[in-house]
Amino acid sequence: MAGNVFLQGTKSSTNEAAPLIRANFDPAIRLTEQAGGVTLQVNLDKAWGTEQTRKLVTTALLGKAKIPDLPYENADGSPIRIATDYFGARRNAENPFPGPFEVREGGQQTFVVWPVMAP
Repeated sequence: MAGNVFLQGTKSSTNEAAPLIRANFDPAIRLTEQAGGVTLQVNLDKAWGTEQTRKLVTTALLGKAKIPDLPYENADGSPIRIATDYFGARRNAENPFPGPFEVREGGQQTFVVWPVMAP
């Protein structure tokens, strides 16, 4: 476990080597349903992308699953390399932003995380 950010009183696992802890940071998370879909509003700090280095998630980084003792891989058996974020935007391969979104700006962010599809 590495590269995670813990906010507003959340605690890291003892297994995390160097957690980024911001106990007084309020992410002001709001999840709302609107006409266009489910929207996530969250306050993020752009500095989290540079205050700590992290790696892309790959088969090599994940290692093997405990019970089957097998590597994590794609359904076709190819190695995992998560080089894009939730929306398909390219990750910074040298130091991806923590979490599911590759953030380039800080402050209040709004993401349509579950769009409504037209019938």
